[in-house]
Amino acid sequence: MITLGIECSSRQGSVALLSDGKLLAEKSWIAERVRHNTIFQTLENLMGDAKISYTDISLYAVGRGPGSFSGMRMSFAIAQALALPTKTAVRAISSGAAMALVAAREGAEKIAIIGDARRGQVWLGLFNAEAAYPTIDEDWKLVPYNDVSISEETVIISPEAERLTAIFPTLGTPRFPHAKEIAELANMQTDPEPFEPLYMHPPVFVEPKTTP
Repeated sequence: MITLGIECSSRQGSVALLSDGKLLAEKSWIAERVRHNTIFQTLENLMGDAKISYTDISLYAVGRGPGSFSGMRMSFAIAQALALPTKTAVRAISSGAAMALVAAREGAEKIAIIGDARRGQVWLGLFNAEAAYPTIDEDWKLVPYNDVSISEETVIISPEAERLTAIFPTLGTPRFPHAKEIAELANMQTDPEPFEPLYMHPPVFVEPKTTP
């Protein structure tokens, strides 16, 4: 069982290969704006290092955010394109759950994953990590900066910590979701998540201009 994970919801993108749950290879990059050629070149390097062909892949796993909509949309499109010739399964995994999984293995039980949603708001998801698969206690939501309330025993993690330290002084350094945990969670998943990026802002409708 070979799983290819793709995670592009934050400025640290990553790809990883797991064989029966064990890490074969992983690669990451930092880019404020992800590009197709970056992902494809990194994937080719990953597959070459692991001596794996795309026909060997049993499952594709894609991080669905929240986070960068363009990065998530791109990784979804790439995974679907790679899976199509062999009709391989593709699963969407919460990028927040991937971060919560790492924190749980460090001993945390209550975990808040936050990000800067701009417009005076953060996006926020609260996870319970008492079981092997972190579950979300409260669904993702947008919260104004001044209305955020998180209990003291909750560990707070963010890929955008440097922008949010004024609100959460204990954040420390940024922590990012990784393709390795995305792939791990895909193998553990029992209830499929919606196969679409988790984009927190509602779509903005711009009324078309009309000529008199």
